[in-house]
Amino acid sequence: MTMKKQRFKLIAQLWRRSLLLATALLALNLRAQADGGLVALHQVAGPFNVTVFTAPVPLRAGPVDISVLVQDRASGQPVLDGEVLVRLQREGGMILVGRATREVAQNKLLYATLMTLPEAGRWELEVTIKQRKETVNVLGQVSAGPPSPFLLSYWRSLSLPPVVIGLFALKEWLKRRAARRGKTKVYRFTSIRPSPPSSPR
Repeated sequence: MTMKKQRFKLIAQLWRRSLLLATALLALNLRAQADGGLVALHQVAGPFNVTVFTAPVPLRAGPVDISVLVQDRASGQPVLDGEVLVRLQREGGMILVGRATREVAQNKLLYATLMTLPEAGRWELEVTIKQRKETVNVLGQVSAGPPSPFLLSYWRSLSLPPVVIGLFALKEWLKRRAARRGKTKVYRFTSIRPSPPSSPR
């Protein structure tokens, strides 16, 4: 296999790996925003204090993270053995339902669910909390703006493969340049080497 073919194969492998890394970064981007964001709702309901967070900030149509903090009203301690259901209803009848769990949440004191808002506008928010014999509902509203343009939202991740390929190409060019310079220096040194003096007759 020639050097050119080897270089092309290496660049192709690097490109594939960079695309996989960019895909992973896109997935992590949403998780990095999870378990926090804006306080969308805070209410006292029965024996619980309930706080609902939404991300991204500002909230937009598309993938969203909804996290719920449930605290015991008397002690303020997080309630970790409950069941939490999140319900969103759009004006006009569209309903989204998601079960929030601590397994999904990065912060294990919260219950989280990932949902997809199909359109911008005002959504009615209802959160149901169950713990043993207690069941409470809290109600509120959230407003979602239009979705961000894809390229604008993820330009950092999408720009990674070209940057990696460019750095690799620059490294290869510098190596070839250094090799050419080394050959030139050896040639010049040997070309100006003086010939030994001739013996007198």
